[in-house]
Amino acid sequence: MKIIKNMKFMSALTLIAVGLATTAQASPISTIVTGTGNVIFQEVGSAQISITPATGLSAGKVPANTQIATASAVATFPTAVGTSVAYRWTPSASTIINADNLQRSISGRNNAANKLEVVSIAAGAVQDAISPEWYVLAPVTGTTAVTMSINVTTTAKEQVVAADTYVLSMDAAVWSA
Repeated sequence: MKIIKNMKFMSALTLIAVGLATTAQASPISTIVTGTGNVIFQEVGSAQISITPATGLSAGKVPANTQIATASAVATFPTAVGTSVAYRWTPSASTIINADNLQRSISGRNNAANKLEVVSIAAGAVQDAISPEWYVLAPVTGTTAVTMSINVTTTAKEQVVAADTYVLSMDAAVWSA
């Protein structure tokens, strides 16, 4: 009985050994090398913005809707793909009035207690649904440059403006819908 048990055990070991010996195992036969590649997403185009302050403004009572500056935002891009231009007030340079991103209060450079309330209007620009501080012109197909004209006026109420320098600051960007 012991012989039969040993034979069964030896047969099992033999089957295991044969199975291991016949199983093909792949292994490298050279040095392992690695390839890499940088996937780069580049900016599409460039934007510029220029602000031209009005001249001859006097401190004191300033009527509602007085023109105080104009601005021009320009976006250029390499292909006519329906890209456009957007602008916003620079967030750190002014504060929002009445939860309206277009209306801002700007502090005087010489005395921060001096305030000038302004509003910007760009014909055809609409508030972006995802980034509501940005105002965007509709994409224009067939062109590689878009210009937006922006008017900056005092708000719709008369103000008493102190003599000071009020810095208008806006941002522009190439925008894709």
